[in-house]
Amino acid sequence: MKGARTRRREQFLERMSKEAILSYEDSYREWYEDEKEYLPVFKSLVGSDKKVIDFAGGSGKAVPDLLVDGNSVVLGDLSLHSLKDARATLAPGDVDFVRFNMLSGLPFADGAFDGIWFAEAFEYVPPDAREEFLTALRKIVKKGGIVFLSAEGLSAELTMLMYAKNYLYWKLVKRAPVVWGEYVYKLDLPVYKGWHYHSLVLNRRIERSFRATGFEILKHKDSGKTEYASYILRAI
Repeated sequence: MKGARTRRREQFLERMSKEAILSYEDSYREWYEDEKEYLPVFKSLVGSDKKVIDFAGGSGKAVPDLLVDGNSVVLGDLSLHSLKDARATLAPGDVDFVRFNMLSGLPFADGAFDGIWFAEAFEYVPPDAREEFLTALRKIVKKGGIVFLSAEGLSAELTMLMYAKNYLYWKLVKRAPVVWGEYVYKLDLPVYKGWHYHSLVLNRRIERSFRATGFEILKHKDSGKTEYASYILRAI
């Protein structure tokens, strides 16, 4: 039986997840420079006639590039709006659309994919659930399969002190069941105004988690002050 603390934590994360989805009612198709750089590397390593997933891929901005050399693609996301937009805008092709919550069990068979493209969404994985999530991610990619993953670091606009103040505000003032490394802030968008949840990733810590869950780091670019660190991983 789950304790009261665990239930409060789950309810808090569920609320944050629902609010995060609301911000994606506005289609997002911008590319980070690291994504542009790593996409051809990812495609080359994956090869041809393979099955690839654009994981938490939103409106599917990467799908046309992944649909090359006979590859088939799954576009998976939690946002119904994003998937509907993808269906309306992507050219007909060998694409399957799957709605799923990446934190509530993945609806794919073990070894289902040769490649996973996972851009700008790892920040929604809570710090205390990362290894469990990465273990699940490892199961759905074949041995030797390739994963691109970008992880949000400390951005140019924020400092560690600001993260600490935010953590203490939510922990002591809001009395929320947050853990260190979470950052909850206000968004002011045309489609949504409210709280938005992100999880700060520190490179050394996440690299230990990659190795612990069955991934080898093939290529890496540190986030520095560019917001995201980027990784090409191989399942071992």
